[in-house]
Amino acid sequence: MYRKFKRLSIASQAAMMLTLMLFSTVSAFFFWANDSAIRAELSHSRTVADMADSFRTVAAKHGGFYVRREASDDVEKVGRFLAQFNAVKTDEGKQYVFHQKNPFLAIGDYSAAVQASPTSAKFRITSDNNFNPNNQPDAFDAGVLKEMRETSVTESWSVVDGNMRYARALRADRACLACHGKPEAAPKVVQAQYRAPAASEHGGGYGYEEGSIVGVTSVTVPHVTPLQMLASQSTGFWLSIAGVLGVMLFTFGMAVQGVVQPLKRLSNYANMIAESEDLKKVKGPKFDTDEHSSNNEIHREAFALKSLHESMQTAMDHINRNPGR
Repeated sequence: MYRKFKRLSIASQAAMMLTLMLFSTVSAFFFWANDSAIRAELSHSRTVADMADSFRTVAAKHGGFYVRREASDDVEKVGRFLAQFNAVKTDEGKQYVFHQKNPFLAIGDYSAAVQASPTSAKFRITSDNNFNPNNQPDAFDAGVLKEMRETSVTESWSVVDGNMRYARALRADRACLACHGKPEAAPKVVQAQYRAPAASEHGGGYGYEEGSIVGVTSVTVPHVTPLQMLASQSTGFWLSIAGVLGVMLFTFGMAVQGVVQPLKRLSNYANMIAESEDLKKVKGPKFDTDEHSSNNEIHREAFALKSLHESMQTAMDHINRNPGR
């Protein structure tokens, strides 16, 4: 392979090397862009997960939240809740009804608001042992839960359907056990709404053990492909790319003009010297007038070849003038 390559013309070799350099540069940029996008998306996902976990921690610390509605409003506006308390009349004459939400209901409302907002990052808290059957983990979350319980992994990510999917392990702490521990130990309002499976203390949102992985904080962030990243670049970026390509092409052109073409002329000159019967008719290639003192190897080769030509011509003239000697 190399033997065939080195037998090619210098111009062909240079063109092939330039193509290889361009391909290598594009490949390196592709992998860099993809890696940079994933790192940025992971950082974004972790930040969203931190915010969600912080909200859940605050809610758990206070045992949940209470929300209010005007007594005349539809109770559906409140969403899911554990208990309802009697209306309270204010000095302004308005009557409010208060509803208790545990930490997971509170963060569920927060997640729903984020899901409905225009923000690109979404999150939710999901578990395969939950009170709400509509909050089942999807295929990604279920796979991550299985992986986390079988290994020591506490976070996992993957690009799925054009999105960065990120999941962080959710461990049960003592505050969780107040509602999610043994069914009979849960508050009456919880027992009234969420019944444990018959003849079992595990399932239906019950049976958590302190320190065990019970779910994940699941975050979804749009994934940016290298092509999308390129499409979003500024004019300055493209001008710099054009500048780099221009320098590479200029360098290639200089190599052809400064090396390949002069070597061709010298090669033709040497062939004419070797094949000519009258060396006086052979004209040497034109280079700089000071080529004899130049450090350019092409100039020095030309000067040496011209000197050889002159020496051969002098020798031939001497032979022609003294044929008998």
